[in-house]
Amino acid sequence: MQTLRKLRPAAIDLTVMFAGITIAVYGATLADFRWPIMFLGIIISLLPIGRVTRELKVQEVDLTNKSLRVRLDHEACMGVGSCVKLAPKVFRLDEKELKSSFISYAPLTIIDEKGASSNTIFRAAQSCPYKAIILEDEATGEQVFP
Repeated sequence: MQTLRKLRPAAIDLTVMFAGITIAVYGATLADFRWPIMFLGIIISLLPIGRVTRELKVQEVDLTNKSLRVRLDHEACMGVGSCVKLAPKVFRLDEKELKSSFISYAPLTIIDEKGASSNTIFRAAQSCPYKAIILEDEATGEQVFP
């Protein structure tokens, strides 16, 4: 169910892009009003880029006095390793296992939840393109990210 929820925006984006490209190609075949229809098709096909760009904006949150609980969504993790680069004392990726076997998840593990500041862990979670790192406020249990 969660995978379907993640795929729905991508399917909508692809549909909108395909519709825009179709309109642009159709406009190219016309004799009258060729350029306005082609321009409209190009604009429509570029709409998903704006949505994705808004989603990728980094959130600025001050977590200085908060203690975070870190969970991993192993099925979502693809082993990019940006979290390891930003917080090497918190996350570890076994790259040998990643390259040598066909597994359905990346072998990312949590070494020490307190191995970096909460702000550093938050930036590491934001750097994951697959949103595989889930952060919760340890005191309230409220999900902080994503």
